[in-house]
Amino acid sequence: MAESRRPGPKPKRLYARLVRWGDPDRDDLPSGRAQRLFATGLDVAGRLVGSGRLTDPPGHLLVLRARDRDEAIRVLRTDPFRPLPNAMYDVLVWDPESLGTGVNLEPPPARGSGRLTQLQRVAVVVRDRASSLAWYRGVLGLEVRAEDEETGFVELSLGKGVVALSLVVPRPEWGEPYYSEALGRMGTRTGIVFETDSVNALALRLEHAGVRLPEPPRAEPWGGRTIRFADPDGNEFLAFEVARRPAARARLPRRKPAL
Repeated sequence: MAESRRPGPKPKRLYARLVRWGDPDRDDLPSGRAQRLFATGLDVAGRLVGSGRLTDPPGHLLVLRARDRDEAIRVLRTDPFRPLPNAMYDVLVWDPESLGTGVNLEPPPARGSGRLTQLQRVAVVVRDRASSLAWYRGVLGLEVRAEDEETGFVELSLGKGVVALSLVVPRPEWGEPYYSEALGRMGTRTGIVFETDSVNALALRLEHAGVRLPEPPRAEPWGGRTIRFADPDGNEFLAFEVARRPAARARLPRRKPAL
């Protein structure tokens, strides 16, 4: 007689909560704090896969794990976007094969297990702290986020909650091979990429500041435009501008022929 097997727990599937509200200037959306608290709760429970704003048309997407759609709906009862009036709210099965395989299907490591939580800063090696600080602030518009005059440590960023650049001046007292390795990183491609609202305007600003561009801005096959530039020490960066869709022309009502 064949041994009967008890069914195990149902595997968790991926579900997408999609909200569309249409008006890009809508001012009654949930606060950023409410959104973060809800997402943190899902993250602690091991359900959160990812979330973010949608731009065309305006909306918000959240991908979560649940055993079935009914459980996903129960989990979303406290979603701050749920009571939003005059908005489309739907919970869909997320199919990685048709909607993208960039979603991580494996559960994230538990909290406290050494998982990475945030990209904090990227180091750029420069020769002089004062002159480099003036350039990054005056030309690129970065602001000091943290600094220590005694050690020379300084962080610059474009705002709170974003990755910072840390300007590092090599010191001989570091010893070898650390000192030589740091010098070798100066004047190379950093791999750091910025986004800009206008590549052409950025090119003009850089040229007015005396920056020599290795090549003019160029159009990319994916529809955007890019520009390469370097700081006074030769550290090279890339900035890109996303392709803008042309604004839809308003249709004028047709005039009835005069009788």
